[in-house]
Amino acid sequence: MKSRDAMDEEYISAEEAAALLGVSVTTLYAYVSRKGLRSQPVPGSRSRRYWRDDVERLRRKGRQPAFAPGELQRESRITLLTEHGPYYRGRSAAELAETSSVEAVAALLWDVEEEKAFTARAPRCPAHFVELDALLAGEPAVDRAVAHLPFLEHANAHAHDLTPIGMARSGADIIRWLTAIFLRRSEPSVRPIHEQFGAALRLEPAVTDLVRRLLILGADHGFEEGTYAVRAVASTGVTPWRSVAAGLMIHAGRSSKFGHSLAARQFVAETIEAADPEEPIARRMREHEPLPGFESRLYAGGDPRARVLVDYCDAALGDDPAYARFRHALRYAEDVLDRKPAFSLLSAFVTARIGLAGDAALRGPSATQSPFLIGRAIGWIAHASEQYQLGEAGRREQVYKGPLPPVA
Repeated sequence: MKSRDAMDEEYISAEEAAALLGVSVTTLYAYVSRKGLRSQPVPGSRSRRYWRDDVERLRRKGRQPAFAPGELQRESRITLLTEHGPYYRGRSAAELAETSSVEAVAALLWDVEEEKAFTARAPRCPAHFVELDALLAGEPAVDRAVAHLPFLEHANAHAHDLTPIGMARSGADIIRWLTAIFLRRSEPSVRPIHEQFGAALRLEPAVTDLVRRLLILGADHGFEEGTYAVRAVASTGVTPWRSVAAGLMIHAGRSSKFGHSLAARQFVAETIEAADPEEPIARRMREHEPLPGFESRLYAGGDPRARVLVDYCDAALGDDPAYARFRHALRYAEDVLDRKPAFSLLSAFVTARIGLAGDAALRGPSATQSPFLIGRAIGWIAHASEQYQLGEAGRREQVYKGPLPPVA
């Protein structure tokens, strides 16, 4: 978690901000309301300090062309990414993972009151859900979910309420249905999501709580591939059901980081089954193979979300044999290779530990990451709602580069 001193470094004085923007301090003050420049008062004085990222954003924007029709909005009020981890609408995801429910964090991301989104009413079930699910029984879980989502939308007429609260209520329905589909239930439950995993998979309380933490920490991580696709689809005015379907389809793409999770899952499986947990790492080094699940494009010092889960597992699963072997491998990678685990590796471990990695019903590229995908769907719904409220993106201007027609 970010310390108070570290957070202070994210703010700069009015004079520094004005100098970066090339404006007077008086003009800077006007930017607070006109351009959304945020600041905080300095205790014991009349001055204020300005959020560095806002200033840098305005500085970059001044060098770029204005927002044009057909472009997706890249500004967001949902998640701030820092070297100390994500902040959901200004609140530390790491702190939320300590005490909050999945549903409370979803409501925070959707910017609504929890009880207005997660009502006691379960979403309706289509008449032929059981028959369709039986036909899809041998298909990967994510493909089953994508096939069901349009029919689930049709069964719930309020799905077409695209107000913020309407989209949040659809979001609650979607999360409940995804949980039911991934856990092979014939109807959704209003029970807390992590408790549904605990009951269905007969997990110990500590492991059930590990699932809750994974769902929260993975809920949103900025404009990654799936989120960008979700926002593009949402800008056309479709319901959250179809936006989430787009995110689920994108996750298995060859270039998507989700598409790289199979190697991480294989590494975890080898590690927790090996007599010597160091051998899966040593073998890859001897054969000049990449070490999956240790790369992080955003965090030079290691993924803070992974660190939060490791700290929890150290305290709660210290006597667990599978975790002991996995933890030994993590220490070896850090001590010998100076490599720290990414969040995807911890997600793969949780999947294996709760018994989903070997479930044939959840086969397919990254399909066994069902807890992670349910968590990420929460973030997708937040982005779909935000993008839609901004207005439809419209038609993009095409730049044709093919052969020209002959001159008459």
